[in-house]
Amino acid sequence: MPLITDNFQQKKLKTLEINIKTKYIVDDKVLERNTDGSLNNDITKGIRSEKQYYLKQKLIHTENLFDSRIEYTFIDQALTNKEYSCPNCGFTAKIKTFADGCPYCRTYYNIDYTDKDLGSKYHYDNVLHNNIYRFITLIIDLIISMLLSYLYIKYTGRTFNVYDGSKIIIYGLILATILYYFFYLFDAYIVLLPIKIYKNYQNEKQKLFWKNSNINQKKFFNNLNYELRKHFYQQQNIIDYDILDYTNLDTINGNIDQVKVTIQIRLIYLINNKIKAKITNRKYTFKKQNNELLVLKDDANLFKCHNCGAAINAIQGECAYCHTKINSLQEWILVNKNNSL
Repeated sequence: MPLITDNFQQKKLKTLEINIKTKYIVDDKVLERNTDGSLNNDITKGIRSEKQYYLKQKLIHTENLFDSRIEYTFIDQALTNKEYSCPNCGFTAKIKTFADGCPYCRTYYNIDYTDKDLGSKYHYDNVLHNNIYRFITLIIDLIISMLLSYLYIKYTGRTFNVYDGSKIIIYGLILATILYYFFYLFDAYIVLLPIKIYKNYQNEKQKLFWKNSNINQKKFFNNLNYELRKHFYQQQNIIDYDILDYTNLDTINGNIDQVKVTIQIRLIYLINNKIKAKITNRKYTFKKQNNELLVLKDDANLFKCHNCGAAINAIQGECAYCHTKINSLQEWILVNKNNSL
């Protein structure tokens, strides 16, 4: 039986009659891709800007918080007839064959992760969308507005009595309504500074990790997303996910074949025909597989069997000699799954 990782999300969305419209910014243009195939623009290093979730053609939820450091590429129409080999399993065909990922292992190798601008737009947006931040801003706004109203009435009036107390409240609420947006933005800049300092520290630490480990960064991030796709889309209520930030990467006991990753992730659930989005921090461990690609012949991808050393046709999914199963063709595989922080 061929080793094929089913596109669980596509099947699930089709069954649930859900379409996800994702918008990307590419060179000042807004392009779009839809999970139902109704519109799929070619994307080259696009930044996600919005996701709209439609249930039976009715918009039920929107997300617009993404990390601008993560860039996505979806097939360039001009290259559709060019030969392409899947970096995951080695399958080779015309690039148009890979429009929905590799036909054999279903892997997408379309993600780049950069250090540009430290992701400050994401973190700024994250602050502005945080309910705790909004509540704290409201309290600060009210306190300052009440104080300004008190000082104005006290030093402009001839007397100060109980009626002036009610004026302070009324004037304070009016002033707070006027000033809230100012405090909303001003406080964000104040809050953003320590966040940027901390993110700068994190990014420098991650640069050092990639330099010292000599791990292929693009392959690792794409393997990570491939493994998480399999993990999440097989769960009943999860219909989508987005990685919002990689907050830490480290080896386990100095072993460069085992990497521990801490990420901030948004999971999208469909429960009782309603969308629920949950942002959580999770920790995952990935282990490197030393699959050695031997030969690519007649679309047969031959790997060394870890058990007996014989050449395995990866498409068959097992060794013809000792019948060892191939569970994954990824260079990096997910080895822990119960990881909520």
